[in-house]
This record gives sequence, C-alpha cells and structure tokens, in this order.
Amino acid sequence: MPLVPLTYTSRVVRLRSYWRWLGHRLRLSQPGRVFFTVALLVGVAEIVLARAHGAREGGAPLVVFALLLIGVVTLDTVGRGVVAVVRRLIVDGGLGRRS
Repeated sequence: MPLVPLTYTSRVVRLRSYWRWLGHRLRLSQPGRVFFTVALLVGVAEIVLARAHGAREGGAPLVVFALLLIGVVTLDTVGRGVVAVVRRLIVDGGLGRRS
C-alpha cells in the first residue's frame, strides 16, 4: 500500500472529524473542545519532554494526564449545567415566580 502524503484538505477533514468526535462522543461544548485539545497537546508535550530528559516515572505521567483530561470533561459538563440553570432562571423570571 503506497503512502499518500497528507494534503491540506485531508488535514482539514481529519481535524473536523476530530472536532465532531469531541462534540459527539464526549459531549463537549465548543470551549470544552478547545480546553480538551490544549490539555491533550500540553500533556503529550510534557510526557515527551520528560522522557527526552531521561525521566523514568513509569505510569505516573499517564495517570496525571488521564486525570487532567477527566477534569476538563467534568468541568465542561458542570459548566453547561450551570449555564442551563441560569438560563432557566432568566426565562422563568427569577427564583420566586412560578406560574
């Protein structure tokens, strides 16, 4: 199977599919997708740099990395819940009014 170089359009298509996957599978909002991607890139870079400098921590960096990504997903979920509650309060006209 010959290797096909990545063109601009194929990279954009791959990026869009990743972006959709984050929204569909992890149910992340737009800001959550950005934070998740940044955390992913920073985490991978830190692990690579630590290994390049000869660090041998075993599985500890992967555990911290997994906890970081879980934290991003959790904060995004909580943030969307808070936004939904605030919107409901605004639409309903406040805490005291119920009809």
